[in-house]
Amino acid sequence: MHAELVMIGTELLLGEIVDTNATKLAKMLREIGLDLYYKTTVGDNLARITDVLNLALDRSDVVITSGGLGPTVDDMTRQAVADATGRPLVYSTELEEQIAERFRSFGREMKENNKRQAYIPDGAVPLPNPVGSAPCFLSDDIEGRGFIVSLPGVPRELEYMMQHTVLPLLIERMGGAQVMKVRMLRTCAVGESNVDRIIGDLMTASNPTVGLAAHAGQTDVRIAAKAATQAEAEARIAPVEAELRRRLGVAVYGVDKETVPEVVGRLLVDQDLQLGVVDTLTGGEIARDLTEAGFGERIAKNLQGLRVAEAVEQLGLPADTSLDGAQGMELTAALAKAVAPPEGVGLALIGPLTSGETDNMTFIAVHGPEDVHLAEMGRGYSGTTYVHRWLTIQSLDRVRRVMLKELESAAD
Repeated sequence: MHAELVMIGTELLLGEIVDTNATKLAKMLREIGLDLYYKTTVGDNLARITDVLNLALDRSDVVITSGGLGPTVDDMTRQAVADATGRPLVYSTELEEQIAERFRSFGREMKENNKRQAYIPDGAVPLPNPVGSAPCFLSDDIEGRGFIVSLPGVPRELEYMMQHTVLPLLIERMGGAQVMKVRMLRTCAVGESNVDRIIGDLMTASNPTVGLAAHAGQTDVRIAAKAATQAEAEARIAPVEAELRRRLGVAVYGVDKETVPEVVGRLLVDQDLQLGVVDTLTGGEIARDLTEAGFGERIAKNLQGLRVAEAVEQLGLPADTSLDGAQGMELTAALAKAVAPPEGVGLALIGPLTSGETDNMTFIAVHGPEDVHLAEMGRGYSGTTYVHRWLTIQSLDRVRRVMLKELESAAD
């Protein structure tokens, strides 16, 4: 059994509001182990809503709609469901009374246009909505096709109806809920294409499934397993996770919601080390990330917002900064060593090195208690938010690897 979402409202297509309902519905369906295959967003147009519903009914077991159940002219879900299922709209005096009672509870009188909400497709089952005025309904017994559950677009009402009415109904039709367990392995400093090259054969399995999601400087590896119990789902995930960790090695820095700054901060605490930073590129993102993760006290010295020549001067190094290639790496290593506390780690992220900025090379160097790790980051530096994020993550990951004494890359 699998599901499909149809999110209705022109305001969604215009970008006027963020579709938080779809995210909420997807998570709720995942929690009961119901697979979600499709999600469509459609505007307030009767013909297009009907077309989308027809397609959904032909390919999905259950279709959940959100929105379009209000009293206004552009609320067209009722008519679209009727057209897609080949049934006329009928007036329900039971629903009219529910709507009227809801208005009375507000101390208000139901208006004439609210009576539109008492129409539902013939044969549909009303689903009482005690927290709102928009009646919901289930359109079932559609020969050879799926069934439709129509819910309001008001988030509070939608969540209530899902929790108290729709999820129990779906669990019953599924023959019982299943557990969907997701484990996220967080990798760093190995690109999405390289991760695919290393683990691609594991991404063809059906349960658990393995998938990728790329971010700036990071690639997440998602393992998702479905089973009757939490323990069974964990048992399915465990051998796949072990194999992924074996192949990806030190590139895996954490799991689930862990971040690189958190992991680096914990390593600094565990090894009782301080960190000195020279950062001429990101505007202080490295130190800011560690501080926001709760490890600001581990930063012994923070030189940021400086030109390379200024950093060289403050740390008492030779003044020649017109360097590139191997000399640039040597300078970066010297800066990392100079900024490192007596008991700690030094990180230098610098560039460009030439005064005319024609040679836009950037360098990262880490000076640890025993190791210096250098990486040439390449040419074409551009001070965009994405690049800052990428450089920050890469720099912190070099610190992590030095502290772990694991300098090899999973991509090698």
